[in-house]
Amino acid sequence: MTIARKLKGIRKVNNAPTTDTTTEQTQHSTSQMSYDQRTNNYELLISQLQNTPNYNPNETEYQIATLQAEKAQMLQATQGVANTFVLLNNARSIRTNSMYLSDDNLVDTFNKAKDYLFTILDSNSVQYKAIAKIKFKKVGQA
Repeated sequence: MTIARKLKGIRKVNNAPTTDTTTEQTQHSTSQMSYDQRTNNYELLISQLQNTPNYNPNETEYQIATLQAEKAQMLQATQGVANTFVLLNNARSIRTNSMYLSDDNLVDTFNKAKDYLFTILDSNSVQYKAIAKIKFKKVGQA
């Protein structure tokens, strides 16, 4: 695969679909479009351009220094996402624990409060009917 195709995420030849239903087509993804792979392929392109003696563009956007700055920006953005992902996962774990998993989780507390309100309200009252419409359930339960 050429570096340009790796960066674009395309194949050289597309396999034509067959009408034969007995033959199963197996095709594996070769796109290499993850952020890490795109950065690595961009580095390969920069390296190839640096080793090409006649490569000396007049346009600033195609010069080696600009391409290296873009690659550094890509790496910085990817690292920022990786750092934020850990914090996000931790926050989601805390939320899940307090909402669903702990001994005094919010769903159980809300359901207990709802049951208590049902015992003190008249079943024909507007408040009773409004509270009855509110559903609290744990994740993964129907």
